[in-house]
This record gives sequence, C-alpha cells and structure tokens, in this order.
Amino acid sequence: MKSIQIILISAMAVATLLGGCANSSNPAAPTNTSPGPSTSSSSSSFIGYGVVEDIETIQVSDDGKNITGAVIGGVVGGLLGHQVGSGKGQTAATVAGVVGGAMAGREIEKRSQAGSQEKYRVRVRLSNGTTHTVTQSSVSDIKTGDRVRVDNDRVSRAD
Repeated sequence: MKSIQIILISAMAVATLLGGCANSSNPAAPTNTSPGPSTSSSSSSFIGYGVVEDIETIQVSDDGKNITGAVIGGVVGGLLGHQVGSGKGQTAATVAGVVGGAMAGREIEKRSQAGSQEKYRVRVRLSNGTTHTVTQSSVSDIKTGDRVRVDNDRVSRAD
C-alpha cells in the first residue's frame, strides 16, 4: 500500500513538473509579414514556384522538447528520497527527491545540449501572388531574388 502511494505521489510530481516545462512558443513556426494573401507551411506537397523575398537566420532552441533528463532525474531523486526517514517524513522526502531530481535532471540535460540550432526562415513570393514561408536547416546556394520551387515544405532552386 505504501509503495502505491509513493508511486502515485511521484507520478503526480513528475506530471506537474512536465506541465511546467511545456514550451508554448514556437520560434520555428512560419510567419507572414506580408500584407497580401499567404499560405502556411503545414502541407506536405508541391506548393509552387516563386521568387525568394527574404532569408532570415533564426535560433531554434530545443528547450521544452526533451524531457528525458527531468524524468530520469525525478526517478533517481525519488529513489534516493525514499531512503530517508520513515512514515510521513519518508513520503515527504520522496516527493522532494522527485521534484529536486527532475529539476536537476532537466538542467543537466539543457546544459549538455548544444543550445540552439541555426535555422533559416525563407519567405517566397509565389507566382500566384501569395507569400509562403518555410523554416529549414540550410539554404545551400539560395539567395534573395532567386527563382525557387517550394515542395514538401522545402525551398530549392527552380530548374
């Protein structure tokens, strides 16, 4: 019975921590800065041909996407906290261990990652007059003014 309580308390603590770690902003999401009509980059098919209007370099952080460190830290912290005291003191130590371990694990994972990645937000004025924005990891030899093809949320030189 006591181990079931510990598991439930640990699971609730981890769920609470993970809910607080959620990242609601998405810097890699497509944006439209043009006053004209636009399309979003959510489809995965041929969009059309157009001309590159702008290429913006952005930093995309993995913050909030990887929860492995928090989960492992919470489990280890809960196990270590469970070794302390007895009765309600042991339960409190277990919960404190889960919370502290999850926070420490998340911080360790965050510091061990490369930080943020460089991505490119490419805005293309399509032949039909709409603007389409795609975020991708490289632009190779594409530059502003080039004629391009937008296909599968990828901008490439038009043949």
